[in-house]
Amino acid sequence: MKDLSLSSAELGGHDSQSPARQRGNRSTRVPEILEAAIRVFASEGNVGFTQRRVAAEAQIRLGTLQHYFGSRDTLLIATIEEVARRYLEQYRSISSDASLSASARLEAVLDDVFDALTDSDNVVSPFAFECWCLAEHQPAVRDLMVEVSKEFQALFSGLVAQINDTLPVEECRLRGALLYSHWEGLIVFLRRSGPSGFDVAAFRIATKVVWKAISVAPQ
Repeated sequence: MKDLSLSSAELGGHDSQSPARQRGNRSTRVPEILEAAIRVFASEGNVGFTQRRVAAEAQIRLGTLQHYFGSRDTLLIATIEEVARRYLEQYRSISSDASLSASARLEAVLDDVFDALTDSDNVVSPFAFECWCLAEHQPAVRDLMVEVSKEFQALFSGLVAQINDTLPVEECRLRGALLYSHWEGLIVFLRRSGPSGFDVAAFRIATKVVWKAISVAPQ
């Protein structure tokens, strides 16, 4: 997570009314819009997430944004999908790193999580909170979050299987779901704990112990 930038080089050094900004093309314009949409959704929530606000953040005309995303709901779903894709790619890259042992891969994922969730510019927590709330009331978001959850659980299950290859598939899935639920809990807990003298470093170490125990314990 910590290596994922939510800024776009395309946003710098151009006047919003210049021909270059208005023409663009799908390969550059869509990522640019999604970058802006991620920032708006994380900072202003669902209530403040409008096409006009995203267009302003991306420094493009509203009509340009609507050319690529015809409705607010289409843009919202694409924004959630983009964030999920980024972090899935990040975790998959770590979990397949042949230079690390299986246990070290799990620790690396956890380090990535903590770095992102404790960063001063953390957008993961507010983004996740908004998605969870929307999923309670909007079927399209709920269905998307169910699929995203399956992908993350499968990733954690795969890590467990790498660490403890004596476990049957169903047990790996169970423990993967347990790790994923703990990961979701960290998003809430670290956000709410705040700068109150809480020893985050010690908590990170203790969490690694717990995650390792879940992975290596016999059936």
